[in-house]
Amino acid sequence: MGTSTLSRFQRGALAQLVNEGNKSYQVMADALGVAKATISYELDR
Repeated sequence: MGTSTLSRFQRGALAQLVNEGNKSYQVMADALGVAKATISYELDR
């Protein structure tokens, strides 16, 4: 299984999703087309 990193665009979209609040990691991952683990990793950074 490979690793995934987000593009600048995806990071901006993730920031917007986080600011909207009340979204699970899975919902954000589905919206960005990445794995839930990628969202977790990015938010822990």
